[in-house]
Amino acid sequence: MLGASGASFGPWIESHSPRMCAILAALVFFFGHCTAALGLACKEISMLYFGYGFVGGVGLGIGYVTTIDAVIQWYPKSRGFASGLAVSGFGSGAVAFSNLNSALVRRFTIPQVFVILGTVNLIIMLLCAMVMRPPPPSYNLPGVAIDMKDQSISDMHNPHQRGVQNRIKGKSAAIGGQTITVGSNSGDPVLVITLSQALASRDFWLLWVAFFVNLVFGVVIISNLASMSTNMFGTSLPAPVSVIVTIEGAFNAGGRLLMGWASDWAGRRRTFLFVISLQIVIVSCLIFVIPQRTFWPFVVLVWLATLCYGGGVGVIAATLADMFGASNMSGCHGVILTGWSVAAIGGGLTYTGVVSLLTKHRGYTLGDPFVYVLNQYWILSLLICGWIALLFIRITPRERMFPRVHGEIFHHTFAGVMLRLARGTRQNGLHDYAFLSAAPGLNMDCNGDAGDNEADL
Repeated sequence: MLGASGASFGPWIESHSPRMCAILAALVFFFGHCTAALGLACKEISMLYFGYGFVGGVGLGIGYVTTIDAVIQWYPKSRGFASGLAVSGFGSGAVAFSNLNSALVRRFTIPQVFVILGTVNLIIMLLCAMVMRPPPPSYNLPGVAIDMKDQSISDMHNPHQRGVQNRIKGKSAAIGGQTITVGSNSGDPVLVITLSQALASRDFWLLWVAFFVNLVFGVVIISNLASMSTNMFGTSLPAPVSVIVTIEGAFNAGGRLLMGWASDWAGRRRTFLFVISLQIVIVSCLIFVIPQRTFWPFVVLVWLATLCYGGGVGVIAATLADMFGASNMSGCHGVILTGWSVAAIGGGLTYTGVVSLLTKHRGYTLGDPFVYVLNQYWILSLLICGWIALLFIRITPRERMFPRVHGEIFHHTFAGVMLRLARGTRQNGLHDYAFLSAAPGLNMDCNGDAGDNEADL
């Protein structure tokens, strides 16, 4: 329900105060706990599933998207670190509450534990909601700034280019199905994208694939690490299973913060490529390490893979804001979280299906390493597909709306690099302002040069 509720309420969250959304999330999450407690007291498993799974999941999704949207709006220059810090709290909470849950279960009945945890969550979430507010209206750009860095120095100081820049301030135009407006103060062009355009773009769904693939290994291993360790290494483990799982949670939270921060200076695509590349190396190593039954290499590799799992979660929100604008972040983030749900359900069922097939029909036992090695192969295949999908994502507006040059035959963006085939001498500089000035709605009749660029385009 995390992904489904995020997708359903994302646009609503974008148009309402974060305080209101956070309060709603707290109340719905609390109601889910109470319904689950009632189901346990009445011994109605359907009520338990409905309360904790459906109602609690809706509250969780609203609260998750609300929090990330708020920090993205407030820290536009440090989106990776801000969103990474926020989602690291989401991961750290699981570690902190796991120890609290154990202590409560020893002293109270299970229904009472649900009510106590729901009340604790309600109080904390309401206190946090009281300090949440939206930034001022002019705090963020109305869209995505188009980077002018590839324009040549000579063009930037050319009097004609400066004249074109001044003429198109405050104007708007539709180019290739997208709307361009030019800021009235800076004169820098801003790409205005609607939510429907963002969700219909191929770049969004390629990012969805990469995000889904990044999560599959994490959700499968996190939910099965304790049983895998016990089945393969027996009960005489060098460290208690609870300690192993707690450290895994710390790597999960640390990955969210570390990779989110790294993406601010290394770039979103490079960070995401590094995360999935490291996962590919780790899963490849696990294929050889698991049959050796060596405990510490296995556990360390799983911890590192969990760090990568958290890293993808920490980077995704900032990537969406950079690609489609802060105003579309909640809607896009909610929809892309469906990849988390698909990874959890699809990955879990596939893992369980492979284990069941080998143990029930092929004569293997849960202690045989091959049962777990075979699962690594399909996970590795998915990771390679996600890595390839990342190469074709056009992160910046420049990549998605790159203007043609004189004599151009073909151009395509691959891993952030423009591959272009053109006849004759390549044009020096991209002449962005002249390109914009030649568009319908911005055509200011700029004395020939803009018209020449329009012909080139």
